[in-house]
Amino acid sequence: MGYNNYNIIFDLDGTLVHSVPDMHNAINKTLTQYNLENISEQKLQTFVGEGMLSLSKKVVDYCGGNQELYETVFNSYRQNYSEEPYKYSTLMPGVMNALNYFHNQKIPMGICTNKRQFVTEKLIKQMNLDKFFDVIIGAKDNIPLKPKPDMIQITINQFNSIKGSFFMVGDTSNDIDAAKAANIKSIAVNGGYTHVDINSLGADYTLETMEEIIDLFESFKLGPN
Repeated sequence: MGYNNYNIIFDLDGTLVHSVPDMHNAINKTLTQYNLENISEQKLQTFVGEGMLSLSKKVVDYCGGNQELYETVFNSYRQNYSEEPYKYSTLMPGVMNALNYFHNQKIPMGICTNKRQFVTEKLIKQMNLDKFFDVIIGAKDNIPLKPKPDMIQITINQFNSIKGSFFMVGDTSNDIDAAKAANIKSIAVNGGYTHVDINSLGADYTLETMEEIIDLFESFKLGPN
């Protein structure tokens, strides 16, 4: 397999972008609206990864609300977050170097995230990352989220060429399990939003930092991976 026949799919939250600060701002704004106790950023981070509805339900439960508030809080949080999902967010360490590397090597890149599609596009554009990605796939109605493989399969099908090897780069079991289910290679990167030992995820490759992905792909030039 030639080096230029590789394609990279990235998760977003906790992999490319540290987005919890903006989520934290939006969810506490929502909680205040409904007279619920605010939540710490550290605790909120443990709820990230399974989409806005799941996060909203967990926050309501944690903050002493009842189930009748699930949908109301979800809708308000989605509105608050979608208005400004980029104000406090920052790139994860090593991301810009990795993106520039793949871009210079002409290796196609895409994003596959459980974050809503329009919010993902807005965040990527505001952070000036849109030039790097050929495909951006976020959550849409009636499409199962990761760890189901559907979103990865949709992402692959939207690349200009579906030939060659695909790699899913992520920070949680949702990403790695989705990659396995889609029958593509997986790369787990430490330092994101996983709540378990990164080595326990069972990825094909496990990295301590995003910087290491450059050395990994340089090693592929020496022979089959």
